[in-house]
Amino acid sequence: RSSDDARAVLRHLTAARRAFVDVVEFVAAQGKSSPNAVFAGSVPYLLLAGNLVAGWQLARALLIAEDKQTEDPAFMQAKVLTARFYADHVLSKVPGVRDSIVTGHRAVTDMALEAF
Repeated sequence: RSSDDARAVLRHLTAARRAFVDVVEFVAAQGKSSPNAVFAGSVPYLLLAGNLVAGWQLARALLIAEDKQTEDPAFMQAKVLTARFYADHVLSKVPGVRDSIVTGHRAVTDMALEAF
């Protein structure tokens, strides 16, 4: 029963979840030995987690909207398209945020405190 929109959202949501798991593994591995590397990505980490959870909730709404298309077609279609937009334009960026957290900390941690 999966639509093209649902499959696209699932693809982006799956990639975002994998990126989140990668970040959690990085935080767990570096938390004690390199806490500043973890702290350098703390704000992007929170944004990544929030985007993932919002995408999950929008995916749930999409599935419900697809089941209830006959009740209020225009409203339900707007729900589907909102989830698709979010997946295409927000969730699609999550893997890049993961990369900035996991590999981009040196630009912060290697800079002398006086440079800030």
